[in-house]
Amino acid sequence: MTSQAAQARGLETRQRVVRAAMAEFARHGVDGARINRIAVQARASKERIYAWFGDKDALFDEVMQVGLEELSRVVPITTDLVDYAVRLHDTFAARPDLQRIAVWAWLHEHGRAARLPDRRLTGYRHKIEVVRRAQESGRADPGWPPHHLLAALIAVSTSWLMAPADLHQVAADEDGPAVDHRAEVRRAAERLVRPGPVAREPAG
Repeated sequence: MTSQAAQARGLETRQRVVRAAMAEFARHGVDGARINRIAVQARASKERIYAWFGDKDALFDEVMQVGLEELSRVVPITTDLVDYAVRLHDTFAARPDLQRIAVWAWLHEHGRAARLPDRRLTGYRHKIEVVRRAQESGRADPGWPPHHLLAALIAVSTSWLMAPADLHQVAADEDGPAVDHRAEVRRAAERLVRPGPVAREPAG
């Protein structure tokens, strides 16, 4: 096998590992994921996986990076923040695995002492800058700190998808299939984004 062919085969195997790891982490989270299962699904040796990624946390960082890059390609942020929120909702509805990985990341990484890799932060720095531009151009309420507005839009985008199963059942019993949840995401995002004073809780 030529060196070029060997490199191509190695790259293909690495991509299989990342895809298998994404499925494993989405299903079991970081703590519950097992390198053994990833190796079997990816048709790769555990030794090679450890050589490439070091440990399970590093592999999860790689999976998160791949997921963030995919989201950035599929749902690029623009200064039309309402449209961005709706497109984000649509993507998570179609790809629940991406949303589950994001939830597992929050559970696993919340309060962790180690700093996240800089490449994990680059995409969010870009998103915050776009939010800031939307505010400066009058397309979004400048009363919000940009990172808080972004967080609120992400929360709105995923709110119904992340709602408890109990609430889904109650809503189905009371409203049936008539409610357009996508339209409700748009309406909530519009209320967040539209320029105007933001109601604040009184101090003290």
